[in-house]
Amino acid sequence: MKNQKKSICIVALLLSSCNGGEWNTDMYIQRIPNSSKVIYDYDAWGGRDSHQFGIVIMDSTEDFEVNKVWNLPISYFTEVPNSSRIHAISLQNADDDSIALHPIENQEIRVSDISLVINKYKKYNGYSDAGCILNEYQFQTFKETKDSLYLFGLQEIFGGNLEGKDDVGFKKANIKLIADSNGKLIRLEIKDLFKGKANKHKYKKGTAEIIERTNNSPVVCLRTYYFKHLRTVYSREFTDYGIFKPVM
Repeated sequence: MKNQKKSICIVALLLSSCNGGEWNTDMYIQRIPNSSKVIYDYDAWGGRDSHQFGIVIMDSTEDFEVNKVWNLPISYFTEVPNSSRIHAISLQNADDDSIALHPIENQEIRVSDISLVINKYKKYNGYSDAGCILNEYQFQTFKETKDSLYLFGLQEIFGGNLEGKDDVGFKKANIKLIADSNGKLIRLEIKDLFKGKANKHKYKKGTAEIIERTNNSPVVCLRTYYFKHLRTVYSREFTDYGIFKPVM
């Protein structure tokens, strides 16, 4: 029995779970203009299927440690973060289908000497015509400004949110570059907030038959877009501000 316990502990150590161990972490960094502070977006896996993820603000001189960082209680940036103020939204699950288009609570806290203003909303998790699902497109060229990223020559892979559009612009801050070890762009991942009215519906279980519909009803949710480039692009072609880049 003693040898058996020892063997179990050795296996656990190899899985990085006996003592907190190491994490297999995907990390992305967004720099804040005129500041030594940075924002990390991370996804970490440890032993025994442990999984942590979130968004963190910290000084660029500090070491990132999964077990010690504090996740920001936010879901979406409403503007590009700056050295004095960050404005964001927190989306919380609604208890029912009643959704309001105004914040249920406003909060302001200090994080790393930066004022973090948070507007809290209830999000809608059901089916609707708001298109709060994954959409994927290809694009030919792009243009970046201080506050926005514009994509041109769109070609749909799947999803209908941008149907009929040849180009689109997104506010920066919620944009992530997925790249290989050489910095070659694999895709852009972009979150976009929908806050408005749309038709809601319910399906008959296991079918595509709509059995209930509510027209012109409030919806708050996040749309996710994948954009793949039609030519070779590298992460260095984008700025470090308002865009999460992979930490190599």
